[in-house]
Order: sequence, then structure tokens, then C-alpha cells
Amino acid sequence: MRKKLLTKIEGLPRSPGVYSFKDRKGKVIYVGKAKSLRSRVRSYFREGEALAPRTALLVRNIHDLDFIAAPSEIEALILECNLIKHFKPRYNVNLKDDKKFPYLKVTSREPFPRVFVTRNLKQDGSRYFGPYTDAKAMRRTLKFLNEVFSIRTCKRRLPLKRPDRGCLNYQIGRCVGPCRGDITSESYKRLTKQVCQYLSGRMTALIRDLSSRMDTEAEKLRFEEAARLRDTVTSLEKVSQKQIIVSPNIRDRDVAAVRAGHHQAIGFVLKIREGKLVGKEVFRLAFEGEPDAGEILTAFLEQYLAVTTVLPDEILIEELTEGISLIKRWLRRKTGRQIKVSSPKGGKGRELLTMAGRNADLLLSQLSEAASSEPRIVSSVKELAKHLHLPDVPVKIAAFDISTTQGAHPVGSRVFFRNGRPVKGLYRHYSIKTVEGQDDFAMMREVLKRAWSHVIGDEEERPDLVLIDGGRGQVSSAIEGMLAAGCVRDELPAVIGIAKRLDEIYVPHRVEPLQIPHGSPALRLLQRIRDEAHRFAVTFHRKVRDRGAKRSKLEDIEGIGPVLSKRLLAKFGSLGKIKQLKVEELVGVPGMNRKRAEAIVSALEEKK
Repeated sequence: MRKKLLTKIEGLPRSPGVYSFKDRKGKVIYVGKAKSLRSRVRSYFREGEALAPRTALLVRNIHDLDFIAAPSEIEALILECNLIKHFKPRYNVNLKDDKKFPYLKVTSREPFPRVFVTRNLKQDGSRYFGPYTDAKAMRRTLKFLNEVFSIRTCKRRLPLKRPDRGCLNYQIGRCVGPCRGDITSESYKRLTKQVCQYLSGRMTALIRDLSSRMDTEAEKLRFEEAARLRDTVTSLEKVSQKQIIVSPNIRDRDVAAVRAGHHQAIGFVLKIREGKLVGKEVFRLAFEGEPDAGEILTAFLEQYLAVTTVLPDEILIEELTEGISLIKRWLRRKTGRQIKVSSPKGGKGRELLTMAGRNADLLLSQLSEAASSEPRIVSSVKELAKHLHLPDVPVKIAAFDISTTQGAHPVGSRVFFRNGRPVKGLYRHYSIKTVEGQDDFAMMREVLKRAWSHVIGDEEERPDLVLIDGGRGQVSSAIEGMLAAGCVRDELPAVIGIAKRLDEIYVPHRVEPLQIPHGSPALRLLQRIRDEAHRFAVTFHRKVRDRGAKRSKLEDIEGIGPVLSKRLLAKFGSLGKIKQLKVEELVGVPGMNRKRAEAIVSALEEKK
């Protein structure tokens, strides 16, 4: 095997490119870039040369390699970042959760653009801002934008053929009413341009432009528009005043510091715009062995810059590592301008780096303490990962079930387990709203679509494994529902189904069901979670069914609600007595009119 590998290395080109090492199972364990593929890969296998312990461990596990030649070092760097993000190789320094980072998207191809949260970056001409590692802070930003700029939050295709009366947001002054035709597309796009200025940190220019427009509108006696602009300027000035001035230098800066511990590190970035501290981003990194500090910093910087959409004029780091010159060339090509990457040894720049380093130290110590205090992952969960061939242990498992009686009163349930234990605060009920009749597949599709829309919106925890009570059809329907909610296929968690009869495990893209040995802790765990989801669904179904049984038949009559039904029963005693009444006798009840009384008499006559 080693001889075959060495022969393959000798056939590598001397051009720039990316190489990937694989273990005996064919799994990618390391991805690297090189100016000369043959020279770089050969350096791992020189006889008699002492290697660092981590590199020596990597080399012992290499059984095969692949390569992709690139036209330049910059293309090799971009490709390396993409492959590391895709494969998460064991021996690379990996940015954790980078497939799940949320961004704010400002659409550009709509007459009335929208601003919303997305996790899927596309080359569609839209502007993206992020990533946001603090989802709550991002939500606060989006709420502020909606309040100050009154941009729309709906998903409607505008303009409408017929003007609408406007939604609740319009009624309370939180939307400028493009659906009503109250604003032109050009004026609305000016609003979204202001939103982009705010998200880019161009606060001074934005306030100056809005103040100038306010004066112009006032001179033209358009006092309502001038007052709206005044309120916007006031809100922006309040935010600006709260931002801490940290530098007399008005250049936009990102100040990055990295602190490493055992198998993990923290990358801390201070965002400075126009000399003011406007925010921070915190990134977690994972790695195998003990890479040196320079390697961790370079890997973090490359992966951070690959996912960041708005780049500053200058990036401050604690030391200039070997790959910085290539990173500068990449940034020049990516942005079309020169971005300075420096490591100041004194002055305000060093003070900012010290501040970032202290925060990174603090967060790393908190992370280490939390890891040491967390309960150990139970053996059944670890065993489950092995049986299902999952790359990571499914600590968080969500299970879904449907309960109905021949299509009547259909409901769904979700139970949530963390580390093999139920988390009842994360249990959820779903009343089926769009499916009529007995269609379990459509019901499962609806429940997963609704559940996953909350997961994508960061309103619910994202499980590592989704368990469906059912077979292959239910699993496929669940996946369809998650995709319909906006989930990208690459971001789907592991989804399996468990059949009630033989406890067979259904896995997508696998022809035959998976058999987990009976009596194994992994199967018992799945059975317990499945049974809990079933119990939770049946309990809710009974409540809904009993509630429907207690519902008065009067409420089935058009125009008769629960309040009026109670008044009628309170006055006349029973449905049987109401059947004997005439229209004139019913009209005397508060809330009744002749039309409703005639409807009651007519409906009850048919049921005699």
C-alpha cells in the first residue's frame, strides 16, 4: 500500500493545487494547498526526517490521496477553504458550525426588495451581511431595521395587480405599504440602500445623507416625509452615541485574536467601523493533536475571511504568519482593493489586539469549564452513532409522530432528547391544518415543514438526529417537509425511521432496512424515544377529540360561534328545546338577529 502511494506521489504535477489525504476507509482526514503539489506532498514522506508528533500521526493514517491542480496559488487557497468546509477533515483546524452561520440577505432582483435571515449564500446578485455568530444580536438588528426604516417583512410578490389595504405592520407604522401602492419602487430601493449602509457600518455618511434629505423635504413643504426622516436620524444618532469610540483612526478594522486549548480554540473578532466598536463575532475551532499557534491563526484567518461578506480596510492580527502574503493577494482579488493585514507592536492597534486577546482567553476558559462540567455522553448514544455510521455522536435527538382516527382530528408531536434524556421543555404539539382525510405522508410533511421553519429561524434547537415513527415513506415525507421549509439539502441532519412491527431502521438512500441487534442499548434508546413521541401524540389527539365531542352542534351552523351557542343553551336549557322554538322566540337572545335565527331553525329542521 505504501509503495503504491509513493508511486502516486511521484506522478503529481509541479503546479499549484490542493491535495487531500485519506485513511483506510477512504475518509478525507487532511486537506492542504501547495505551490508545487509534488514537492509539498513528498515532504511528508522523506525518510529519516523528523516530523512533529501531530504530523507523524497524520502520516501513519494516510492510505490514499487525491489532488486537484489549480491555475494559481489563490485558486488553490479558495479551493482548500471550500474542501475543508465540506469534509471537516480530522487533522485540519476546522471552523465549527460554519455551515450553519446566519446572514442577513438584502434581495436585489425584486421591485421592492426584502431583508431576511438566510443560511444559504447564493450568487444571485443579492447583498449578504454576516456571518452572525450571535443569532440573538442579529435578530435585534433586524428588528431595529424594521422599526427604523419600515421595510416590509412579508414574502408577497410585489407589486400587486390590485392595491391591498395593508397588513398590521402597515397599520402600526412599521411598513411603508408597498402592497398599497403608497411608495414607488425607486423610493423603496432608496430605503434598502440605507439599510445596506447601516449594515456596512457607514453610519456617519448615512446620517449626513438623511439629514440633508430632511432639510430638502422641509423646504419643499413635505412635512410628513421630513418628520419621518427626522425620526430615522434620531434613532440612528441614539445607536451611534451608544457605540464606544476605540480609535481616533476612522479606518474600518477587524481585530482578530485566537486562543487555543485542548482540541479547541476561540477566534475573537472586534468589528470597528469609523473608529467605533460596533460589534464582535466569536468563532469556535476544533483540531486534532497540537498544531502550533501560527498554523491555528492562519487557518482561522483563511476560513473566517472565506465566510465574511463585508470586509474592512484593515485587519489586525497578533503575528504575521507565513501565509499572510498569499492571503493579502486573495483579498485584493476578492474585493478589488488593497486590504492591509498588519500586526502592530505598539500604540492603539496593540491595545485593541490585547483587548481581543483577553476576551478570547475568557471565552476559552468558559468553554473549557463548561466542557468539564457537562455530563458524559451515555454509551447508548455513542453506540447509536456507530450503528448508524454517523460522523458525530447524536447528542440531540428529535422524534416525530402522527396520531389520528381515520383522518379525524389529526395531530403531530415532537419530543426532544439530549444525551439520552428527555427535555420536556422542548416537546411540541402540532394540529394538522392543511391535510384532509387519512394521508400520513402529507401530515408528516406538514409537521416537519412547520417544525423546521422554526429551526431555520433559530427559534428552536437544531437536532443532530431526526427520528420518524414510520417507514421509508414517512422518512421521505419528513425530508420533503424540511426542504420545503427552506433547509438546504447539505444542511439536513441525519434522518431515520423506525418501524413498529420489527423495529427495523429505515435510512435514506439505503435499499434494505438497517438491523440493530435486539437488546442492544442503541435500539432500546430508539424504542424509548419512539414510544415517548407516540405517547405524547396520542395524549394530545385524545384531548382534541374530546374537545370536539363536547362542542355544541349549534357551532356547526354558519354564523353561530361558541359565545352565542352558550347563550342559547343557557336560556333554553338544551338542544332539544331549541329545536321546538320559532324564529321570533330566538331573536330575543342577545347577539341574535333574524338571519341567524332562521339559519338555526332551518338547520335543526333538517336534523329532526
